[in-house]
This record gives sequence, C-alpha cells and structure tokens, in this order.
Amino acid sequence: MTPAGTWRALAPSEQVHAAREAHIGYTVRAEGRLDLDALATAFAAVCRAYPQLSARLADGDDGPVFVASDSRPELRTGAGDVDRPLAGVTVDQRRTLSALHVVRDGDVASVCLLTHHSIADADHAVALLTEIWSSYTDVVRGVPVALPRQPYPRPLEDLLAERGIGPTVPVDGPLPRPMPMAAPLTDAERSVFARNGARHRLTAAQTTALAELGHREHVTLNGLLAGALLLAEAELRGLPLTELVYRFTVNLRRHLTPAVGATEGTNVLGGAGFGATDDIAPDAVTLGRAIGERLRSELADGSVQRSLLDMFSRSAPAAKPWDPSAAPVVVSMMNWGRVPSLRTPDGLRLTDFRATSHIRDPSGLGGYVVHTFDGRVGVDLLWPEGDAELPKRLDVLREQLSRLTSRR
Repeated sequence: MTPAGTWRALAPSEQVHAAREAHIGYTVRAEGRLDLDALATAFAAVCRAYPQLSARLADGDDGPVFVASDSRPELRTGAGDVDRPLAGVTVDQRRTLSALHVVRDGDVASVCLLTHHSIADADHAVALLTEIWSSYTDVVRGVPVALPRQPYPRPLEDLLAERGIGPTVPVDGPLPRPMPMAAPLTDAERSVFARNGARHRLTAAQTTALAELGHREHVTLNGLLAGALLLAEAELRGLPLTELVYRFTVNLRRHLTPAVGATEGTNVLGGAGFGATDDIAPDAVTLGRAIGERLRSELADGSVQRSLLDMFSRSAPAAKPWDPSAAPVVVSMMNWGRVPSLRTPDGLRLTDFRATSHIRDPSGLGGYVVHTFDGRVGVDLLWPEGDAELPKRLDVLREQLSRLTSRR
C-alpha cells in the first residue's frame, strides 16, 4: 500500500538517486562566533518553508514515493577536523532526506547542508543554503523569520513535458519498471561511502587570470577547467586524449522557456559528453573551445534537454548523453557555477565552500566538482576515502592549472 502522508511518486530522474542512496554535501567554513541555537532555528524555518527537506522515502505501490518524515531534519554537531565535514554523519533515506551537520574546532567550523539528490541538484541546494544563512543572520539580529511555504518541487519529466519536450523516440507501450530503493545500510557500512573530498583552490589572482585567458581566447571558464582536467587525467593514466570520454551535467533552468526557478524542480539537469579526436591539439584552450562548441550545438538541437528522458526511456534504451563504451576511461565533472554571497551577522565570516558526498557506489569511481566562491575557483575531487592515487591526481591537476593560469 502507498503510505499515508505521501506527496508523490519519484520520477525516473529521481529514482536513480534512491537506487544509489545519493546524498550531496554543500559545506561552508565559518570563522568567528557561531550560535548553534540560532542556526537550528534558521534551519527549522527553512525546513517548514521547503517541504522537500522534511521528506523521507518509502516503498509505494509502483516504486519509491516521497513521504512526510516522522521527525524534522536535525542540526547535528561534533568536534573534530573541519576538513572532514562528513565526520560522524549517518544518513538513511528511509528516515530523512536532509540534515545540517556542523564540525567545530574552536572558533572555526564546517557547516554542511546535506541533501538527498532526489530532492535537489546543486542549483536547488545552493538556493536552500542561501536561505539558511539569510535566516540565521535575521535570527541573530532579532529579526522575525517568516518564510512563505513553497510547493513540493517537480521532477524534470513534468517540467519538460509542459514545455513540449519529450524523448527522441516517443514511448510506446508500458513504461520501464521503477528502480527500487537501495536496501538499508548497516551502521558499519555507512562510513564507507562518505567522501569528504580532496581539493585544490585557486587564488583570487589565479581565478582572475583564468577568466582573462578565457575572455582573450573566447573560451568559457567551464571549458578551460574541463580541458585542464582532461589533460591531467590523460597524464596520470598515461593515455592519449582520444581514449578518454568527458561527461558533464548541464543546468537546464535558463535553457528552458519559460525558465525554471532554482527550487521549482528537483533535478533540472541534462547530460552531455565529449570525446577528443586526433585533429584536436592536446591543449586546454583548444579542448575547452571544442567542448563549448559541442555543447552549444547540442543545446541548439535539443539533445541535451532530452538526454535524461532518452536515457530512462524504454523505447530508446541505447540513447545516452555520453557513451562510456567509446573509450576505456570516463572523466566526470559537475560545475556548480558561482556560489552567491551568503549573509552573515557581525563577528562571523564564511571563508570557504566545498563539495562532499555520501553515495552508495560499488564501482568506487570518482569525479570532479568545480565552483566559484568569494572570487576563487575551487576544484573538489570526490574519490573514495583512502584512494591510493588521489595525492598524485591532486598534484597533476595542480600543475595543469598552474600552467593554465600563468599563460600570457
């Protein structure tokens, strides 16, 4: 039977994250006086306004469903290494789909908003993070917090259908069977899947140099970073670029008409891919330009917008936004874009931002997340904890980015 208090069933674009029990962490470093009671009050206010934060997953008649949680999401605290923001985190998608986790070391703390990927992608979650810090600032200053209640966010499939976008081949016949949720984890298993992430953060001067290089060469910042990552992976693996496939996600909100608001949808994403050919020089600028041209072409013909519909459609089982079989190595990058300035009261500064994840992923693969915060580009490497190649991968990446930002 479908549980009481059900909001709706998960769409295929959401079910995939329930099958992997995927939680993503959006973490800021706070320096100064952090009032935990005020933070808990602010988080509770945001949870009341955005019902997806107070959801859990349950088994319905036709697959997993979003259900009102029996308890509110929690503010959890602990002492330890602020560079390990997921230390002590326990997640269970059958109990809650969000949490706010604080790790403190004196006057420095990491504050991590953890959201299940079925309820929010990066653009969505960063908007929620912005609301939390704005509400926290008001609470500390004695300003009443009264956020309007928002509707439950909608799946990509519905948003695209409203805009007349369907799969490349129309679905004919019964829909694919729903993907089941992952079985519950034991306490011993939970810590295995936490990825606090290694990282490299460019200086403000290097970030400016990278932006100026892109302006001169007519290449986006995203393209330059993608080119550098591909060169780093090729060097690390001792492979030619032609044996790597680059895959990445695209925030579709501003590519749809009408545009979609940050929290209107759960995962408003498309998938895209790129494979270098022999006629493309092994240079970050050249690679970045080619990636940008490919992306613009596929946005223009609608293939990026349809990509996830095609991937989950029974009538087009081979259609994918990338083809991992075309090369032995897949390099994955997600670009979260610019993180907006976050409000804080006097006496508290937010000095850094980083990505983390807790995903049940038996393949053990890793990927890159890039973003810009406080005028500095950051690159997070979300590989399994203790990955033997991670230190070398970080060194190679740092060298590639150093070469790129020093170009004149």
